[in-house]
Amino acid sequence: MKIAIKDLRSKVLTALSQNGLTEEQNLCIAEQVIWADMSGIKPMGVAKLTGTEPLQNMKPTGPITIERETKLSQLIDAGGYPAPLICQQATDVAIRKAEEHGFAMVGVRNTFSSNLAQAFYVEKIASKDLIGIAMARGPASTAPFESIDPLFATNPIGFSFPTNGEPLVFDMTTAAMTWSGLILAKANGETLPPNIAIDPEGSPTTDPKAAMAGATLPFDGSYKGSGLGLIVETFGGPLVGSLYCDPALDHEYGSLIMAIDPNLLVDVADFKSHSSDMIQKIKSSRKRPGVDEIRLPGERARKSRKQAMESGLVEIDDSVAHELGWL
Repeated sequence: MKIAIKDLRSKVLTALSQNGLTEEQNLCIAEQVIWADMSGIKPMGVAKLTGTEPLQNMKPTGPITIERETKLSQLIDAGGYPAPLICQQATDVAIRKAEEHGFAMVGVRNTFSSNLAQAFYVEKIASKDLIGIAMARGPASTAPFESIDPLFATNPIGFSFPTNGEPLVFDMTTAAMTWSGLILAKANGETLPPNIAIDPEGSPTTDPKAAMAGATLPFDGSYKGSGLGLIVETFGGPLVGSLYCDPALDHEYGSLIMAIDPNLLVDVADFKSHSSDMIQKIKSSRKRPGVDEIRLPGERARKSRKQAMESGLVEIDDSVAHELGWL
């Protein structure tokens, strides 16, 4: 389904209106949801209004409070507010502290929804000539290497680096597929690619329903992907006072946002110049047979957003639109 961006914004705001937040707060969430769909990151877009933890059901349970703070850090108790809203607040705090002191880390706990795409936060940090890092954990759905028990979340992580052009942005889930991806595959009647999920008994499966009852695997199926998932689980769990290795969907999520000023080590102008040169060397390197272009992380999403802005249209899955009553 293709829909005008302005119409999609209106529909998302209508869906979010039941959560008890202000119009301004819901607009912040809506813009992030629409940004994901414009970027082609469908599991982090309006699909997050469906599934097991729809954003419109995330209602505050208490006030937003600052539990700890130093000149380099802050820990936010989100009070049950939607994670995308509070993580945008955390990003702004990280930028401000890093601009003043060179480095900042901001943790968020006591949220009950995904914080959506990590690229959204780190790209904003890079726009301020800072290096950005963002990561998050949630309900356990991924089995560690050689285990069949879901103990890690899909545990996304994002990085960004300022350059003389567009920032270099890398965003990935450490699981072979996001939870929202499983939901979309199930809704669309699709089978999963092989070797990305297991059923509750640990047998390989391509059935998204069986995978949801069982577990997804690390993105590479090895100890390396599992180790990276463990790192995110640690940063997004114990370090921010959030839960960890917990499969309950109605339990807590945790996020960590970091910002680093390159000036701590080198002049930021030199860093941006050398990063740009590095990108050019990669882009101009010899291509493998059959390859038309060497793409860097984030380029496809940026191209998708540009096309959406030019056309004024964004595409969302028909199954999602049907579930939301838009078709």
